[in-house]
Amino acid sequence: MLNALAKSLEKDAKLKGKIKVLGAAQGQDANNVKMWKGMYKVPFALVPDKDSKLGKALNFSPYPVSVVMDKSGKVLWVHIGSFESADEALKAIKKVVK
Repeated sequence: MLNALAKSLEKDAKLKGKIKVLGAAQGQDANNVKMWKGMYKVPFALVPDKDSKLGKALNFSPYPVSVVMDKSGKVLWVHIGSFESADEALKAIKKVVK
C-alpha cells in the first residue's frame, strides 16, 4: 500500500515535489532493510532504526504508523495502522499539505 501511495504522491500535481516518502524500519538493521526493500520493490528510501529511535522521539509504538511533517518538524497528519487504500490516504494528505 505504501508503494502505491508513494507513486500516487509523485504523480499528483499538487503534491509532487512537496512530499518525500521515507520509511523508518524500526527494530531492523541495515541487512534486513536491504532484503525487505528488494523483496517488496520499495520505491522510496528506507532507513534502518534498530533501536526504534524514531518511535521514541515521536512517542509512539504501534506499527505501522504514517506521519506527515512539515520542514520544521510540525506533525500535520498521523495514521496508525495500514491503509484501506492508497487513494484514501492520498485524499487525507492533500487536506493537510498546502
